[in-house]
Amino acid sequence: MLRSLSFQFILDFFELTQIDSTKILQRLGIESFDEFDVILQQSLASRSAQQSSHDYIIQSSTLENSLSYLFTPFIHAVLNRDTIYIAPRQNIVEQVYAHYFRLDALELENQQSITDMNLCLDLVPTEFNAAEFNIYALAKALLDPACQHLTMIGDSGLDPASKQQLESLFQVQISEIVLDQKQFNLSDINFKKLFWKRKTPELAQVCQSIAQENAALVSRQFHMKLDDAEHLIDDLMYSEHLFEKLSVFGEFTETIFKNSLESKLRYAHE
Repeated sequence: MLRSLSFQFILDFFELTQIDSTKILQRLGIESFDEFDVILQQSLASRSAQQSSHDYIIQSSTLENSLSYLFTPFIHAVLNRDTIYIAPRQNIVEQVYAHYFRLDALELENQQSITDMNLCLDLVPTEFNAAEFNIYALAKALLDPACQHLTMIGDSGLDPASKQQLESLFQVQISEIVLDQKQFNLSDINFKKLFWKRKTPELAQVCQSIAQENAALVSRQFHMKLDDAEHLIDDLMYSEHLFEKLSVFGEFTETIFKNSLESKLRYAHE
């Protein structure tokens, strides 16, 4: 069975339109289809023996002004779950995240990010169409032998039978969440103060929405009652644990960016 697992095997799960497979491989850091196939097979063979566990959260679509799931990876990281979050780099993503950390550093030191910060953010360029994004995100998760759980927010492009087959073959639990339609006027939100202990009524309403929309995922991941999960997320936002995580991650990205820049300058002067 291992030998039949390949890049084409993953493509066959999707209704393909126009796919640039080379672009997908390049972003994965893989040079050829043969190399991909070998890594995929090795990943499956070693998954059951992994000591560490990575949760993948794939936001396959983002609605302008719908922001709750942008904070999902930070909630999970605060709860000590190693989390890889993959999303299209759309306007709302850049607009919100820019308040907290340096976006230019996200492409650097991904392994150090997951080790030191319990999270890694992979914001995929908008040059990827919806099908390319879904294939890339699924492939990245399946290539990681530590991937134990995969949550897809929005349209995954997979039918129930395909999802069940992938779960069985790759020994990975796959969950799907329907994207909530609740929207906010982002210009009215003071993101710097959003997760402070003391909140205005307007910011409290935003936090309530974030807690409600993330409760189902936290409940499932940590085997909690839905109400308990919502209260836990509330506690993270009012105790400033989430604020502290975002602040530390901001310092981390600044350090990574500075070190990268200094390395380039040294190289240029050699």
